[in-house]
Amino acid sequence: MSVLKLIHVVLALLLLAGPALADNVTFTGTVTYRERIALPQGAQLRITLVALPDGRPIAGASATIPAIGQVPLNYALNVRTALSTGPYGLVAEIRRGGRILFRNAQPTPVDPAMPAPIDILVQSVPGQPAHPPVQPPPIPSSDLLDVVWTVTSIGGTPVIGTRPPTLSIAPDLRAGGHASCNSYFAEASLTGNRIVFGPAAATQMACAPELMAQENAYLSALAAVAGFEIDGDSLRLLDAAGVALVGLVRDGN
Repeated sequence: MSVLKLIHVVLALLLLAGPALADNVTFTGTVTYRERIALPQGAQLRITLVALPDGRPIAGASATIPAIGQVPLNYALNVRTALSTGPYGLVAEIRRGGRILFRNAQPTPVDPAMPAPIDILVQSVPGQPAHPPVQPPPIPSSDLLDVVWTVTSIGGTPVIGTRPPTLSIAPDLRAGGHASCNSYFAEASLTGNRIVFGPAAATQMACAPELMAQENAYLSALAAVAGFEIDGDSLRLLDAAGVALVGLVRDGN
């Protein structure tokens, strides 16, 4: 059997309680088996993060294996929120039609603090019924999402420039917009009227000093946001004490 590689990103959103150990952890590696068996069309690779030693599922995600895909299969399990203290393990399964074809006999231990590539060996388990997949928590519904907001003030100071900063948050909680000079991207965590933005990544253009100062002030304010208020077409981003850090209005375009 020729050895072809599948490269497919497997994503999972984990919401865990307890002391934070790591943020935005990505577990990577390969899944393989020793049997000389071609994978059937429609097979899926599933990676599940479990708690050890009891093997309790925490969260997982699946990816369809293309028709040409054979082992070793590359995986990347992206954890976008904080993990509590472990220990944890990874369970790899190759499934088709509600049946598990291959699975590792025991969870493979992983360390979120040192997420080195992990190679997982799975074994044939024909006829084994698949357990229902662990689904990530639903994304909250909010008037804040799927709207382009234009910044009007930062720390009580009106914005300057012909192209003011903007903010939009997608239903998957990926945030971004224009920061005054550069485009920026961040991840948001939303619960009720509480919101927190992760570290922002921005492009590296240079603008006039006053615009760069405004951009730095805006991104610093986003990093301190802990809540929000919406009043009609107006949005206020607040710090932990309820003080307004950024004022915005709904884009009418």
